[in-house]
Amino acid sequence: MHAFINSSAAWLNEHIKSFIRQHVPDVVFIDDFAEFPVGADVVFQYCDGWELNENFAALNVAKNGLLNAYPSSDAVARKDYLAAVVEYWAAKRPETSLRKHVPLTVRLTLDYSEYVDEALMAADDLSLLCSLERNESRDDPQDREWWILKPALVDCGAGIRLFSTVEELAGHLELVENETDDDESEEGEESEEGSTETDPPRDSDKYSNNTTNNNTSLPTLSTPGLDTLDGLVTVVGTLALGGSTRAKAQHPLRPKKPQYIFKAGGRIPSAQMRAFVAQRYITQIPPVSGRKWHVRAYALVLGRLKVHVSRDLLALLAAEPYRPPWENPSLRASLTNTALQDAAEVAANESMRDFWTLGAELFPDRPDWTTHVFYQICGVVAELFRAAAWTMADKFVAVDKCFEVFAVDFLVDSSGNAWLLEVNETPAFYEHGVAGPIALRLMESVVCATMEHMGMASIGDPKNAVARNRLVEVLDETAKLGKSNIVEILPV
Repeated sequence: MHAFINSSAAWLNEHIKSFIRQHVPDVVFIDDFAEFPVGADVVFQYCDGWELNENFAALNVAKNGLLNAYPSSDAVARKDYLAAVVEYWAAKRPETSLRKHVPLTVRLTLDYSEYVDEALMAADDLSLLCSLERNESRDDPQDREWWILKPALVDCGAGIRLFSTVEELAGHLELVENETDDDESEEGEESEEGSTETDPPRDSDKYSNNTTNNNTSLPTLSTPGLDTLDGLVTVVGTLALGGSTRAKAQHPLRPKKPQYIFKAGGRIPSAQMRAFVAQRYITQIPPVSGRKWHVRAYALVLGRLKVHVSRDLLALLAAEPYRPPWENPSLRASLTNTALQDAAEVAANESMRDFWTLGAELFPDRPDWTTHVFYQICGVVAELFRAAAWTMADKFVAVDKCFEVFAVDFLVDSSGNAWLLEVNETPAFYEHGVAGPIALRLMESVVCATMEHMGMASIGDPKNAVARNRLVEVLDETAKLGKSNIVEILPV
C-alpha cells in the first residue's frame, strides 16, 4: 500500500502514519505527492480537505483505495443547504428526529439593509417575518423571540449577529450608500497596488481596512501560531479572514470558499455574500462554569454510505459569562465558537473540556444526562446523513473510495434536548489540553475503520479492537443507495 499523509493538522501526521503501520507494516509513505507512483494498486490518502485537486487522479486508477474527502459534501456543510435538507426531509416525514433537534431555520438571500423587508417576504418560509412583526409590539426585549443570523459560506463565527427586530437585522447589513461603481472600484484597486507601507489608510477601503488607528496591523488566519485554531476573531478593531500566503489548489468539485473581510462589530458585507440563514436562538441553556457551551461530536462517514459517531466528545465553552442577548449582546458571551478566543485564552479558561466529565449538577434530576445526550446525537447524525444522501444527492456525493470526518456541533438546552447547530468539513484538531488526546484516539479509530473498509485491518489485535469500538455505527445505507454511476473524478 502507498500512502500520502498531509492533514490540515500537521501535528497529527506522524501519529496517523504510526496507526497505519499497526495494520499494514510494509506500507510505503510518500512525502511529496508529485512523486506518488502512477497506477498504484492500493492507495490511502489523508490530506488537507481543501488541497485535493490532484489527489483524486491516484484514486481513479487504484484497485483499492481511500481518500479523506467526498467530491461534494455541501448538503451538510453549507448552512443554507443543510436547512434545505432538513426542510425537504421533514416535509413528508413528520416523525423525523430532525424536527425536534434542529432549530427553526429560515434561508435568506440578503444584500443591502434598505431591502431587508423585501428579502424577508421573498423567503420560502415566512416564520421569521411573522416572528419579527410580533416582536415589534413587545417593548421588553426578554419577551421577544430572538434569532441568530449566520452567513452560509463563512466559518469561524465570522459575520454572525443576534437580532429580534427588522430594524436590528437591517442594522447588521451594509448600506447601498457605501457601494461604489465599478470604475471607482477598479481605480481604488490600482491605487492600492501602487501604495507603500507608509501610505495612510483610505476612507474608501470599506472592508479591507486591516490597519488600526495606530497603524498596527492586525493578525489574520495566515499568521503563524494561529493555524491550530478554527480562525481568529478580535473584539476590537478589524477582523480579517485572510487567505494563506501559500497558494492552495482548489477542490475539483467544491468551489473554494470565498474570503470576506469583516470589521468587528460593523456591518456585514452582505451584498457580496447573499446567502444567509436565520436560526431561532435558544436562550435557555444550563451554563458550565457560568458560560455557554456546545458539544462537538465527530462523525466518520465512510464509503457509500456508513456513518459512525465517536464516543469521544468535546465541550467547547464561550469566552465570557453567559447572559441572554437582551442583557449582554456580546458575541463572546453568546457564541461558543473557539475562533473567538486565542490559544492562550482557551488554555487559561479551560474552554475545551471532555464532555463526559461535565458534572451531574447541570441536570440534577437526570444523573445519566450525558448518555442521554449522546444517544440523541447518534440519532440525529444518522438521520441527517440519510436525509442528505436521499434528498440532495448532487450536493452530497457518496463514493465508495472516499471517507470524511465531520465535526457536528450541538447545543444542549435546559431541558436536556440536543439541538443541531452546524456541520464542519475539515475540522480543526487541537493539540493542547484535553483536545489533543481526544484527537489522537479519534485518528486511531478512523484509521482502524478505514483499513477495515479496505480489507486490511488487523481487527484481531486487542489494541485495534479497542480503537474500533470507540466508533458507534449509526447508519448503514450501502444496501439501499445502490451503485453509484460515478466512475472517476477528474481534477480541474
